[in-house]
Amino acid sequence: MARKVELGRKEFLFPSKDLLQLEDSNHLLDNPEGLRKEIQEKGYLFIRGFHDREDVLQARLSVLNYVNEKAEFKLISSPSEGVLDERCGRGCIPVMEGKNDITHCPEVLNVLEGYRPKQFFQRFLGAEARTFDFKWLRGINRKQFTGAHVDNVYMGRGSKNLYTVWTPFGDTTVEMGTLAVCEGSNSLPGFRKLQATYGELDIEKENVEGTGWFTEDPSEITSKFGGQWKTSDFQAGDVLIFTMRTIHMSTSNLTDFIRISCDTRWQPADEEADPRYVGNIGAVAPKYGLFGKEREKVFTVEDLKKQWGL
Repeated sequence: MARKVELGRKEFLFPSKDLLQLEDSNHLLDNPEGLRKEIQEKGYLFIRGFHDREDVLQARLSVLNYVNEKAEFKLISSPSEGVLDERCGRGCIPVMEGKNDITHCPEVLNVLEGYRPKQFFQRFLGAEARTFDFKWLRGINRKQFTGAHVDNVYMGRGSKNLYTVWTPFGDTTVEMGTLAVCEGSNSLPGFRKLQATYGELDIEKENVEGTGWFTEDPSEITSKFGGQWKTSDFQAGDVLIFTMRTIHMSTSNLTDFIRISCDTRWQPADEEADPRYVGNIGAVAPKYGLFGKEREKVFTVEDLKKQWGL
């Protein structure tokens, strides 16, 4: 039966023609060439049971205990449930991104940099693999979401063979805020102008103010350029892997539970890595995962869309 959910702030039925169910790629796990072809065509791989379920649940508990120990955040439930006191605010919990005590604690690294992802990417890339030291570990509260964007605008200064892995820490329904991808947005002809303009943007270098999102309205993407929005309920251990040019966003968290998830990036070890996210990057995450320098306002993405005719 279809359920009412929100992609961004827009209400959809899921599943429906406007928001379809992701198809998993598990049948290709023994076929690296097939996986590469799939991600080039669709822009993503949805893999069930990528991580060990019990490892993910243990990492989730470590994260929630960490949140609960912070003075500004208190859970009103047991840590295993993960309900945050509404007086703590409704935004993204800002103390977890980067390279710090929680992103690099043993339980979390056992998932993010463990044997399974290393083995997968070594076979998928056909080369020794490495991952960024910077981890985008997030706790998303009620009514929060991520707008539509491509990751290349944030981390395009290194290898072009860079991939994102989105790992939810726990069983995560679409109502809790799951990642949605616009299938084909990395490859369909209708997206060529968007990819040649917005997709090539370096938002820090060009002094773009704001989030860097292309839009908060998913229908703007499909009505102008094509593609198909897809998402799914996720079980602990499932992941979504996608390219730097795949347009993605999240559904809104309509529950009282914190959605814990982490983005990691993987690439061939012998190719240049974006220097902002490897090595001595410090323990605290700068705003939006960029350098925390003072910047003059020059443009917003909306300003640039008008210049590009998008």
